[in-house]
Amino acid sequence: MQNLEGHGVVVIIKQGDKILLLKDSRELMLGYWGPPHGRCEPTDNSEEETVVREVMEETNLKVKPIKKLWTTEADTKIKTVSFWEADLVGGEIKIDPSESSEYGWFTVDEALKLKLYPGTKNFLELVKDGYGIEWA
Repeated sequence: MQNLEGHGVVVIIKQGDKILLLKDSRELMLGYWGPPHGRCEPTDNSEEETVVREVMEETNLKVKPIKKLWTTEADTKIKTVSFWEADLVGGEIKIDPSESSEYGWFTVDEALKLKLYPGTKNFLELVKDGYGIEWA
């Protein structure tokens, strides 16, 4: 079991050349866009479990974690966060209105025009600039 205290995940789910982003409806980050994300809970045995749980909680989608893409300092309540690539396995998007006000599928260029979480913006800029962060 990994030590996941103070750690979170951000989940990159792709459809073609677009990624799923959610618009935050919570006061702390109101209006910021980012992929499904959340902190690791004591009941999670691995980051992969957190990936699956958080995506289900926030979107009602089933995903299969593929690989960890990047780890960095976190924006808010936790210390570190890992960006994960995940394949969409099934389900229909139903966002949790207590966490997100809307969702959409965006290319990297389209996403970079949105009001993004700082960590998400850094990640997408690294992807766009070709800094070794690649997904399938």
